[in-house]
This record gives sequence, structure tokens and C-alpha cells, in this order.
Amino acid sequence: MARTPFARRVVIQLAKRSPADLSALFGVTPGENANTVAHVLGAYAGMDPALGIDAAGRAEWAIGRLEALRCRAYDEPCWGYHFDVETRFFFYSAETPNTIATAFAGHALIDAGERLGSERALSLAEGAGDFFLRRIERTADPTGSGSFLGYFPGDRTPIHNASMLAASLLARLAAITGRGDFGDCAGAATRFALDHQREDGSWPYAEGAVGTWVDNFHTGYVLDALLRCADALGDDDALGGWRRGLAYFRERLIDPDGAPRFTDRSRHPIDGQCVAQSIETLARATVREPALLADAHRVLDFGLRRMRRRDGAFVFQRHRTFVNRAPQVRWVEAPMLSALVHLDEAERRLGATPEASR
Repeated sequence: MARTPFARRVVIQLAKRSPADLSALFGVTPGENANTVAHVLGAYAGMDPALGIDAAGRAEWAIGRLEALRCRAYDEPCWGYHFDVETRFFFYSAETPNTIATAFAGHALIDAGERLGSERALSLAEGAGDFFLRRIERTADPTGSGSFLGYFPGDRTPIHNASMLAASLLARLAAITGRGDFGDCAGAATRFALDHQREDGSWPYAEGAVGTWVDNFHTGYVLDALLRCADALGDDDALGGWRRGLAYFRERLIDPDGAPRFTDRSRHPIDGQCVAQSIETLARATVREPALLADAHRVLDFGLRRMRRRDGAFVFQRHRTFVNRAPQVRWVEAPMLSALVHLDEAERRLGATPEASR
């Protein structure tokens, strides 16, 4: 329908901001998304056995779906989306592998390998690490000692969450395999992120004049990735940057009532993915800061009160004057499943009950 970059962006924003589901009008058809499958796989890997769910069997199904969805243009395992993507930075076509989808898939595969004993999953994850080393551009920082990883093959855009998601997968693989090339690349990308952390603890979406905003869920991506790098690489500087960033996240990107802000300057739209990511980032943080379990529950309580539909699903976005209730499996439901599993893990690890943690 839209033939120019500007027109495609207009259509995307219309669909996002409309109170009605415009998918059919714009010819959007359902499709299987690798990032969604990755969230589901990671959730199965972390589920409490006491739930009585055949998590191992369902995880094997999800691993098989990731194998089927991998981009066949490359020998190494890698993943993209089933639709074309247009942003203010670039355009890439359907099936182009990207750092985000590949990193989420890789992390979920590591979780399945470590927790469920799947050698197939670990092999795929290591292959994804090789994809990052061989196919994704690494650009040296002209003002510092680090380097960042691009968004897709050939890209050199300094987008913090994409670079750090790739770095965190490489860091975990370095710890598992002992491969120095994984660790070196992860360390360089971590230094880039730390060198460009602002004095207040935040990160812009990207370096340069176009990406100066600070938002909730991309900051959560960076924080989760930085904590993984700190733990896997034994990097105290990364841990310090994580603590500064986490303080900013709690103070500037989550309101006192538990609502995640869309950006540091705007509460609205209140976004379902931001709810899920805030819960997950705070739940993960309890490994180092157990008291943050109460903050995670504060966000969950807001989500249950204000963002849940009658059928149990979570809404896409709550604007000032209307609510977009269209179900978004990729952007909301799958991340929320992952977040709830991580929150449950945190409670079990700390020996806390939901009531006691509030």
C-alpha cells in the first residue's frame, strides 16, 4: 500500500495509534514470529516444575519452530521477521536477519540448553554467536575504546539496545564455551555502552541527532543485557553501569502508581510491552537487589488493574483518551509470559510469597 519510506511510517503510526484494529484494512495477515517463539521457549525453560506443565516437551516444539524459522540465506542460525520493517533509521525487508530477533532466540536456546539439557539448543545458540561475529558489522568508537554491533548485516547504526543484546548473548556463550572471540566482542560492545551512558544513568535509543529519546522497554533491554555481561564476564564496571542505569529506570521510567512511562518525558501511551519489560527487568534485578521484588509487583499490580482485558490478555496501549485493545502476541502477550515466569523464579529464589514482597 505505501510505496515511500515516509508513507510506510505514516501507515505504521496510524495502525499503532488507532483505537480500532486496522490490520485487515492495511492488508496485514497473521504470521509466525521468531521473537515470539523465543519468548515462549525461554518461558518454558524457566517454568516451575510444580506447575505440572510438560515444559521440556513444549520447549522441544519451540526449538523446532525456531529451526524452521531461521533465515536460510546464511549458513549460521539467525532470525528476522516475516514482514518488512521501516523505521526512522533504515528499511529492511522480510526475512532479513536482525540482531534483536537473533539475540532473543539465542538467549532462549541457551536457557533451554542449560535448564532442560538440550544439546541441540546449545548448538543453535553457538551458531547464532558465530553469525554475530561473521555477519554483523563491528564499528570502533572514535571517542572511546569500545565498539558496537550493527542491527543487521551491513548496518552500522549505533543503536544501544541492539548492540548490547548481541553482546549479552556473546558473553553468555563465552562463559559456556570458553571462546575468547565471543568474550572479546562482548567486552568491546559493553565498553561502548558504558562510554556512552549519560551522567544521569540513562542511554539514548541511539547515538546521533535522530535517536536522542529515552524509553522504557529499550532501556530495559540494555539493563538486562548489561547485567548478563557483568555476570558472564566478571565485569565490575558493567555492574556499576547497570546499577546507575537501574536507578534511572526506577526513578524516571516507572511512575509511583506502578505505570511504566513510555519515555522519560511522557507517561502515555501506557504500553503493554513496557509493563512486561518493567516486570522482567526488575525481577531479573533481584539477583543483585532482592528488595526490587516489591517494585516488580507494583508494576504487575498496575498491569492487572489497568491493562488486562476481560479474557485475560493484556491490551496493547492505553492512551489518554482511548485504549487500543487489539491483542499483540509479539509485542505484549509473549513478553508478558516471559515476565511472569521471571517474576515467579525470583519469588522462588528468594523464598517470598507475592503478598510478602509487596
